[in-house]
Amino acid sequence: MHAIDGQAHDVIIVGGGHNGLVAGCYLAKAGLRVLLLEQRDWLGGMAASRAFVPEAPDHILSPGAWENVYFRAGGVGRELDLGRYGHRDLDAAGWAWLGDQGESLVVQPDLRGTVDDIRRFSRRDAETYADLIGAAVKILKIQDAYGLSHPKRPSRATLIAAMRAVAGGSRARALLSSALTTTAADGIDSLFESEAVRGIFAGTGAILAPLTVDGSAIAVLAPAMIHHQGAARPVGGIGGLVAALERCFVAHGGGVRLGSEVAAIRMGKRGGIVELSDGTVHSADSAVIAACPVHRVPAMVGDAMGAEIAERIRRAPANSTGLGTFTINAALSTRLDLPHHQPKRTDGVDLRKPALYMGSLEEVVAAGEQSARGEVPDRTTFCLGILSAVDGSQAPEGQDVVQLYAPAPVKPVGGWDKWRAEAQRRLEDKVASAAPNFSRSKIGAFVETAEDLAERTGAENGCIYHIDNVPTRMGGLRPAPGVGAYRTPIPGLYLASASCHPGGGVSGLPGKHCAGEVLKDAGVVQGGVVTRIRAAVQRR
Repeated sequence: MHAIDGQAHDVIIVGGGHNGLVAGCYLAKAGLRVLLLEQRDWLGGMAASRAFVPEAPDHILSPGAWENVYFRAGGVGRELDLGRYGHRDLDAAGWAWLGDQGESLVVQPDLRGTVDDIRRFSRRDAETYADLIGAAVKILKIQDAYGLSHPKRPSRATLIAAMRAVAGGSRARALLSSALTTTAADGIDSLFESEAVRGIFAGTGAILAPLTVDGSAIAVLAPAMIHHQGAARPVGGIGGLVAALERCFVAHGGGVRLGSEVAAIRMGKRGGIVELSDGTVHSADSAVIAACPVHRVPAMVGDAMGAEIAERIRRAPANSTGLGTFTINAALSTRLDLPHHQPKRTDGVDLRKPALYMGSLEEVVAAGEQSARGEVPDRTTFCLGILSAVDGSQAPEGQDVVQLYAPAPVKPVGGWDKWRAEAQRRLEDKVASAAPNFSRSKIGAFVETAEDLAERTGAENGCIYHIDNVPTRMGGLRPAPGVGAYRTPIPGLYLASASCHPGGGVSGLPGKHCAGEVLKDAGVVQGGVVTRIRAAVQRR
């Protein structure tokens, strides 16, 4: 006999990442009784911020996300009034490319300043960039509008944005036609001539997808995000946002249970149960949301999903090229300085504040190709965030916390036990060429391969977007045909993770949209009154 928790729940959410919390906030705010189960002893998933280094308890590290360009645009923070629950973010300072000879290029929110900086390297590239950004921002408006829409029912705003973009000139039309068909490497190579501009586009674009994959040319839109909605960093690390969501959820009556690993989900037309690995059983009257990575769901529900759809979900591509991530999240005893690059800036830009990229287009492409073959890149490229340079609350005064991100194989030939130390040495040596005091000021580090990330968060192959950003996994096709609109074939079971539209990144939109479908099915009317669920419960 399993132990029942003795409480009736309208909705149980499996997974305490930011999308699970967002879904919980909307549902609890509408009056539903919601329980959130998280297998770890902390919330956040890939958006967690904690003292991950035992030797540095006052250094707050964010081993997953630490900057976002989607959350403000999505409007979730405003709708949930998260400022009331302690959420505050700071404007990010853009993205910068560092050259081997001390040169630097900064993509900053001010378009004119960015174009002037590019002009130092190439007049032609400066003109191309300005023209490209004008077209790219129009396309980003389509992305924003579609992200706010149901994946199978584009909103009127989406259609208007699309028509305006198509009517807006040859550059926008060319981008729309090529973004989902050509490769980012080809696009960057054809557009720009200077190593600096090619390098910043390669570095920012490679985070979305490998640069040589067909359809990856959409990555050329990445720098335009800075000039469109801008980027933000929550105070306290990305976990500051998670903490505000938790407070909002609890304030509206939501319950959180940590250390609760889910073993099975059994749902039907009259509700169902969630069974934990320790045998505890929680009952749900109407709905269960699986906000964990979607690849885990078929195993949780058994045969109920149906063999065909379960197989589609299991086969959904996640780091399918073999390219993954290798991160070093470090606590430092001093400030991390850039003595070769900062003195050459004459415009007052503090290079400690932008996200920093190092590597040429050719090096980024080569690193991706080597990683896909299972090789640790011999010429490492990286993204470096000095997180405490923008938000001093994450480290003691005069000290820093940083994240280093580099392309790496998901599973190197010979295994990570063989390659972990060497990959770390290569990455730290590369960083030392720009920041010589990195190694000697390191108190400790939290190092994570794609396999480690998969173990910590459940994400298939350690894919930071849960599902690859490819044309066959967008909108109503994400994560797979038949489950691309938050509902599943199982009555009462919904999906709410980054595996769903509009995808990865910290937006909260998958959680919001999923909650909307649950509330629609529950018969919630304006004003937040629950009708159908309450009636169903009263009849029992």
